[in-house]
Amino acid sequence: MKKGIIGHDGIVAEVTPSGYKVSIVSKSACASCHAKGLCSAADMAEKTIEVKTSDTGRFKVGDKVCVNLKESMGMKAVWLVYAIPAVILVTFLLYLQHLGASELATGLTVLGAITVYFFFLYLFRKKIGRHFSFEIAPSEEDN
Repeated sequence: MKKGIIGHDGIVAEVTPSGYKVSIVSKSACASCHAKGLCSAADMAEKTIEVKTSDTGRFKVGDKVCVNLKESMGMKAVWLVYAIPAVILVTFLLYLQHLGASELATGLTVLGAITVYFFFLYLFRKKIGRHFSFEIAPSEEDN
């Protein structure tokens, strides 16, 4: 794996005129543990990532591929989904406590502020998504 690149192995699920849809099995660190059947912490989920490219003849459905993203884009996603909401939460919480608002009002306002933030992320998802470009390459397992 190249430095500064985040990669996930997946399988081409669909070839579209604009690129590929790749199915990736996301699993927690303990999902590969031999004792996962005895533990409730094992977690696996299948996700589909759309990779836009003009070279749609390179792979076919069922091919093993690696979907890559620049590490800086991963950090941008972390900021959008974790860091900014945490700042909003702490800011509203401290400000409303300083004003002497009740705990119920503070809690509901903080939840409302976070909800509004994620609603705006949802509204602008296509515009934000244009800043995240995935690249597709043959899987390193095949090499």
